[in-house]
Amino acid sequence: MGRAESRGRRPNTTNVLDFEFMIRIVAHFRPKPGKLEEARALLLGFTTPTREEKGCVFYDLHENASDPEELTFIEEWESEQDHGAHDESAHIQAGRKRIPDLMDVVDVRRYRLLG
Repeated sequence: MGRAESRGRRPNTTNVLDFEFMIRIVAHFRPKPGKLEEARALLLGFTTPTREEKGCVFYDLHENASDPEELTFIEEWESEQDHGAHDESAHIQAGRKRIPDLMDVVDVRRYRLLG
C-alpha cells in the first residue's frame, strides 16, 4: 500500500480532465515569538478531521527544513465546493479565532492545476 492509500488519500490516478476542478492551497504561517509550539499544535490539530472531509485529496503540514518557524500547509481538494465546506467546518472556524494571537504571518494562496 502506498503513502496516499495508507493515509486515506486516493492514488494519483486522476483523469487529466478532472484537473480543471481541483484546487491546491499553499498556506504559509509564521508564529509570533514564543508561540511556535502552541501554533504548531493548533495547525496539527486540523489535520486529522480535515483528512476525513469530503473532497480532501491531501492535507499536509510541513516545516521548513532550514527555518523551523515557517510552517506550511499544502492541500488539494477535488472542488471549490469541497474546499468551501472545509473553510466553514467547526474545527477550522474555532482555530481561526486563535490565529491572530498566535501568528505574525498568514499567507494563503489558491492554485488550479494546469497539467
